[in-house]
Amino acid sequence: MFRLKKNKNILSTLRDREMNVIPSPYKYSLNIMSQLIKSDQTIYESSWYKQSSKPIMYDNGILYFDNYRNAYTIYGSKGQPSATKLSDPSNSKKVKDVISYSSPVFKMECTCKLHPCTCLSNFIIYITDDNWLFQRNPYSGDTYNQVYVKRSDRNFKFKYCDWNVYAEQFILTTKLDPDENEMFPGSDAVVNLAVFGVFPLEFKALFEIKRSVFGKACKHANVADRLLIIGMGYHRVHIYSFDELLAKNTITPYNLGDCYDSGYVGMHPTGLPLNCDLRFVPPLLFSVESSGQTVEFGGFPFHCMYACPSYHLRFVLKQLPIERFSRKCYVESNVWNDEPNIIYFHPDNSNRIISREAQAVRCFQIVNSPGQLKIKEVFSMGFEAVRSYNPPEFSSFGRRITRMENLDLLIEKYIMAIDYDNETDLIGILGTCYGDPLSNGFIKLFDNLTGKEVKTVSLNRCLCDINYYQLYVDLDVLIVIEKNERNQYSAFLYKLTNCYDKE
Repeated sequence: MFRLKKNKNILSTLRDREMNVIPSPYKYSLNIMSQLIKSDQTIYESSWYKQSSKPIMYDNGILYFDNYRNAYTIYGSKGQPSATKLSDPSNSKKVKDVISYSSPVFKMECTCKLHPCTCLSNFIIYITDDNWLFQRNPYSGDTYNQVYVKRSDRNFKFKYCDWNVYAEQFILTTKLDPDENEMFPGSDAVVNLAVFGVFPLEFKALFEIKRSVFGKACKHANVADRLLIIGMGYHRVHIYSFDELLAKNTITPYNLGDCYDSGYVGMHPTGLPLNCDLRFVPPLLFSVESSGQTVEFGGFPFHCMYACPSYHLRFVLKQLPIERFSRKCYVESNVWNDEPNIIYFHPDNSNRIISREAQAVRCFQIVNSPGQLKIKEVFSMGFEAVRSYNPPEFSSFGRRITRMENLDLLIEKYIMAIDYDNETDLIGILGTCYGDPLSNGFIKLFDNLTGKEVKTVSLNRCLCDINYYQLYVDLDVLIVIEKNERNQYSAFLYKLTNCYDKE
């Protein structure tokens, strides 16, 4: 343990430890890894490949196949991925959604008094088609907890699972209009939300989002960054405080295992009680008009960013709190804003914005100057357009002839996917050459601070611009997941190796 300076606030120290700012042996080893990646004496080579007829997921060093029934750690024996003990081919439960958790470095102690304690270890949480929630170790396969999450007075199923990160919670969500096919014709519920804490795993609340409360225009609901986000109509988004909603509307708090309705909370067949009753709309924090009803939050001070509904190549950046004369600026793009992950706040919390365009990835810095909000482009990453050299032409009078060039021919590269590795502080971009008839694919790695290219990796395979790709940069491993037009999936692994080992 490093000695802390006496004049440094303990909260700042914990923040620095979480963000990996203070020196440590682990950070020193990451610097060595980063230097190895940037070295001219190392290359990435293809090490593993696997196909599947079902979606392939990657998270925290593990590849999931066959509806999460088969899991492979990328750091197996002899440099090849190997199956973890989570794999259970005999398990017939259909998994609906999965989230994973990696213990934060600042959480050095735990007071949950559970044996074994799960707060300081990695785990995954998933919900099944028969209304069970499991918390398991992804490597050993041990089951830490299992909770029956069916609502006690309804027969619908939870379908989605997502984090409410800053509140150390995760949220279970049903499909839209969950009572539509049930025997409750008078129900006006848009969606049901179940809230759980993770330190340790505990039940918080179950409640409904109703049109009779939020209005007939209410279309859907989501929880993120301790905010309740309600989609109204086609473009309007209403934002509410989720913490305030729970504090003022929770009728009776229940813990897992408490007696309820001649049964026990979280156990079969009782399930979860409806213990949060929303009868009045909570105070509105602010509302915006967004194409696709998606809103991003980030930056310092806090900002929100959303797609402009009137112009599909523009995004609006506003500083919070949003008032009548709030400062705002625009981010222009050459990709329609109805595509996912086009623009977002940089995950390194550097008050920057990443914009993924067809030919390049642009990085902007948010500048909060007195009286106005603006952004400036820091650098651009991507693939240089390959232009053929044509000698200049001159007229009979000696004047140079200028010809209009076809701009479409200058767009030689296309961006397929992008990822950022916070441990090596590198940005990876997957792309292909538009003018190449073979569409050979490659990955370029860039320094996150300067945007300087540090390595180019040839994939030695073709990419297709109509397929969907995901790229993951994880220390010395590159993972590419491909979905083709026939809904077939493939996973490709590329590992860092010494170029002299190839000789």
